[in-house]
Amino acid sequence: MSLMDPADCLRSLTAEALARAHPDRPLFPVSLRLMAVANALVMLGLLPEPQAEAILAEHRLALEGKGLGNGWGVAKGELTVRPGAHEYWAARAAGPAALGDVPLSVAAAGVRCPASVAEVCFGWVRLTSAGLQLSFHATAPYRGSDQADPQAPMQQAMSEISVTDDSGHCYDWNAELAGWGRSGDRQEWHGRALAAAGPAGRPAWLELTPTAAGRPARVVLPSPAQVPVGTSDPPWPTAAECYLAALAPITTYSISDSITESTAGPGDTAEIVAAVADSLMAVGALPGTSTLLSDFPASGPGWHTVLAHRWGRRAHRRAPGFRAGEHRGLAVRLPLEHATAVIESVSARGELVSIRLYGHPWVHGEYWPMITPCFQVHATDDAGGEHKGMPGNWQGSPTHEGSGSFWFWPPVEAARKNIRVTVSTLWEAAWAQIELPR
Repeated sequence: MSLMDPADCLRSLTAEALARAHPDRPLFPVSLRLMAVANALVMLGLLPEPQAEAILAEHRLALEGKGLGNGWGVAKGELTVRPGAHEYWAARAAGPAALGDVPLSVAAAGVRCPASVAEVCFGWVRLTSAGLQLSFHATAPYRGSDQADPQAPMQQAMSEISVTDDSGHCYDWNAELAGWGRSGDRQEWHGRALAAAGPAGRPAWLELTPTAAGRPARVVLPSPAQVPVGTSDPPWPTAAECYLAALAPITTYSISDSITESTAGPGDTAEIVAAVADSLMAVGALPGTSTLLSDFPASGPGWHTVLAHRWGRRAHRRAPGFRAGEHRGLAVRLPLEHATAVIESVSARGELVSIRLYGHPWVHGEYWPMITPCFQVHATDDAGGEHKGMPGNWQGSPTHEGSGSFWFWPPVEAARKNIRVTVSTLWEAAWAQIELPR
């Protein structure tokens, strides 16, 4: 069978969808199908993003021409690969030369600093070529009225905490708020404090001093951990198989606003996965002999997936406050050829073991099926047990540098002393042997 051109493949799907489009048929699942195929072709480097966007834009205009532009599937920002794989290949082509957030040193702080507006706890300190980053979590009594600007209290708090290094340089801080909320009679903030690099270059340590009250605390910035690293094969032989395996587990998806809701059920999501698989086979990216086609992963997330997330939420709630002894800064750069990945740190709190990973290019889709599986994580413990890295919080940037946590499931027994962490992209994988901070 002759192979299809990827652009012609996507156009054939939009033509079929336009022919079947009717006011009595929901557009939403069909639009998800087109977006899923377009996103897969772009993410895998088979179709340039501008060309995919142009084909979807033509289809959107054609639907509007038939009077079908008011429902889910065309009117709410559908029919685009944004965010999805948006700018992934541009970021990958740019490479690591201009990256400013690559961790050069990571240290667990666990330092509490009282300020007039809140008590601030600094968790991690990261040194990058652009400067310093301190993650923080702050709490204060809730006084009965919401903040007009939740950012303002943290800017005030940072102004009451001085940070100096071993050269005597005092840093000017800016709080970057990631979230704010209330819990009972308390209000909480979390985010990171940023400062430009000092004139003396790489500092050996930082000293944090509350200007109002409290004693100074010193945090040593270690050199990157010297641990064994190496390369390995990704989970599946081809990038298309890796992509399809990441797309397949979802069995239902819904989107809603204050007025309407639309849902893609198990039948719809199966059609979406099948359309992506069929298109990847048509353009020659997915081999017909792939074992993924005959020995497919479970058709959807069953009770075991629900159990994993329930256990993870409970374990995080029961975990104690930040204790430096349970965390270890690493800054271990992995030997990947087409991506930049640094294992920033590892944490072990009982059976809850997690790592924090820096990566580039790292982009996120806002909703399924616009998946962008830039980095996936697995681990093998010293008894041979296999663990999947479950993604936690994530923070990105306009330069497509990202940093996020992964916790491991099944739980890692407290008797385990080290793990081999494997980080994979669609094309390659690398590993690091890490000692756990037990």
